[in-house]
Amino acid sequence: MQAILEAPNARTWAGDRALFSMMYNTGARVSEAIGLRVGEVVVDGSAVAHLHGKGRKDRSVPLWRTTANLIRNWKRRLDYAGEENFLLPNRGGGCMARSNVTQCLELAVSAAANVTRN
Repeated sequence: MQAILEAPNARTWAGDRALFSMMYNTGARVSEAIGLRVGEVVVDGSAVAHLHGKGRKDRSVPLWRTTANLIRNWKRRLDYAGEENFLLPNRGGGCMARSNVTQCLELAVSAAANVTRN
């Protein structure tokens, strides 16, 4: 798991690294993670993600320091970091599709497998 979390290049895949760390840290479903808004993830003080799950069930999950740092750095890179904007947007600023997450994960797994083979 650590190899997958570290596989995305921090310069080019910063959002992917934040996404994977957030999902691993919180146990969030893909739909919960891609639906997060900037204002629903607090990274200062007591870092926490406010997730909205199935059946309108909400939960707040503390974030590890490493996850909070990744998300804090990711927020700085966002063009539009308004409270209502998606934390992990697609290229158009809208909600990322599940297929985008699948593709990103496949790339990370492939990169991690190449590193562990060498």
